[in-house]
Amino acid sequence: MKNFDRTQPTQNVLVAVDVQNDFIDGSLAVTEGEQVVQPINDVAAAVRDTGGTVAFTRDWHPAETPHFADYGGAWPVHCVAETKGAAFHPDLDVRDTDIVINKGMEQTDGYSGWEGVTDDGQTLETIIAPLSREEKVRVFVGGLATDYCVKATALDIAARFKDDERVHLYLLRDAIRAVGLAPTDEEKALAAMEEAKIQAISADEARVMIERTAQ
Repeated sequence: MKNFDRTQPTQNVLVAVDVQNDFIDGSLAVTEGEQVVQPINDVAAAVRDTGGTVAFTRDWHPAETPHFADYGGAWPVHCVAETKGAAFHPDLDVRDTDIVINKGMEQTDGYSGWEGVTDDGQTLETIIAPLSREEKVRVFVGGLATDYCVKATALDIAARFKDDERVHLYLLRDAIRAVGLAPTDEEKALAAMEEAKIQAISADEARVMIERTAQ
């Protein structure tokens, strides 16, 4: 299990959702999906520089699952574990010290990173939960796709910590893109996250906020 610097009174956590090949230029490509990569890289660098935690979620599906259209689901085959489509996009800066959370490994849709787990048993709850009464945690969420896995992940985090004033949740508005099967899907997803008191900010605003942690 990785150990991060918990000496700062405010911890920064980046949760980058499903920035994988199949969602960018593969079987379930999201329009402009590649444009989330650079802002996520920028925020990840700032988080690492302040001793924070960078966590990447990824779909890690079995070859046969009711999540896929061939087996009764809604989606084409995508992000099958150990395939090129399931790999992180090559321009995404993933370090050995970062955390990788696998989800959708069983026979479920696995939209939310909250359901996922690392190889050594960590979850978003264990990563985010403050370790003391005084510690504050800022969680920044971005990735793909706004109206599915980003929304599900962010809402689950918000639901778990809604009564915990130590945890603050931010949506990186320029580091998300939507599938948009219906014209209003993105709008509804953003409204749901706003209603859950998830504050939308830019990657640049996040970097300024994070950099102030070390001052």
